[in-house]
Amino acid sequence: MKVLIIEDEQLAARRLEKMMKEFDPGIEVIARLESVSESIEWFKKSPEPDLIFLDIHLEDNVSFAIFNEISIQSPIVFTTATDELSTRIFALRNIDYLLKPIIQKDLNRMLIKYKDFPEEEKLQINAETFKDFINRNK
Repeated sequence: MKVLIIEDEQLAARRLEKMMKEFDPGIEVIARLESVSESIEWFKKSPEPDLIFLDIHLEDNVSFAIFNEISIQSPIVFTTATDELSTRIFALRNIDYLLKPIIQKDLNRMLIKYKDFPEEEKLQINAETFKDFINRNK
């Protein structure tokens, strides 16, 4: 499984990567990105990963701003220190969330869920998906 981590706290990103490797040493973290702008550029040049861990609050904006520029087909697991958006995020078919600090048991559950995520259940994620939230946080 190829995983992308978008997290502005380097310590949290390294910890998440270590926890994933403990679950399955075969998981490959293909990139760790820290900002909306860096993520947009990465997606323009790179193939999509099998799974994305995406922090909601990044150094330069909320992560939903990424979807103003690009659409994403990969399943997404949002990471957040608060559960402010949990019900809205959880309601979307292939989007889930983990509360920080992430614990191994919750991460394992999430990785099992997405290990063989069916291609036909992928939902395109774009600005329209989070339109209300993006507009409120401009």
